[in-house]
Amino acid sequence: MVERRASVLKYIQSKGEVSTDQLFSQFPECTPKTIRRDLIHWEQAGAILRSHGKARVNRQYLYQLEAQYSMRESENAQVKSELAAAAVGLLGGHNTLFLDAGTTTMALARQLPDKNFTILTAAPNIALTIVGNNAQCTVLLTGGHLNPKTLGCAGYSSADLIKQINIDLAFMAVSGFTIASGFMVGEYFESDLKRAVVAKSEQVILLMDSSKIGVSMPFTYARPSEVDIVICDRMIDSETESHLLSKGVKIIKV
Repeated sequence: MVERRASVLKYIQSKGEVSTDQLFSQFPECTPKTIRRDLIHWEQAGAILRSHGKARVNRQYLYQLEAQYSMRESENAQVKSELAAAAVGLLGGHNTLFLDAGTTTMALARQLPDKNFTILTAAPNIALTIVGNNAQCTVLLTGGHLNPKTLGCAGYSSADLIKQINIDLAFMAVSGFTIASGFMVGEYFESDLKRAVVAKSEQVILLMDSSKIGVSMPFTYARPSEVDIVICDRMIDSETESHLLSKGVKIIKV
């Protein structure tokens, strides 16, 4: 249901405005009642506007999402830059990198040296930043459905792609962390993608500012035992630090 609804919204966004008859034709495997429920869902979420058998993109909703991302990017900007600088120090002679979607990993993308890296990312905005600044890099996108809140792509096809690639270093973003639940994210398909990346990476490195500690999200994508390094700020609490160290995680504080 989650992926179908995302496909319905993506189709509406690609066209700007569609009729319900167009949607019935585009998704013949769904009943008209199912499509109407999906439209009601997206209307209540504010993503679309409905009238007289038509659905159109709510441009104000898109502008709000863009503003929200820009706001998150500006929050703790200095800390994010320092986390990114520490991550750059770990690159060494590695060749294949994964950069997760997120504002902290965007800070890392901006600091990447121009070397012969193969970089896989779930985020089109990060891919464009790297291509614009790093002539020697080869950039691959996971593909999938675009989450306008995180600007990351995920879906069944993207998780399948990850399984075919050997990743040296994975730089992962964190939406929330608790000792009980581990490292978490808010979207199901993003968690599925992240789990695939963790499983395929030689080293998993998390960039986590202390504001994410104690935040609970719906989906766990990694436990501390699956993570090699956590780069964090010096506000990390002693209980979290001790727990991570006990699980063999190296902590780099900036």
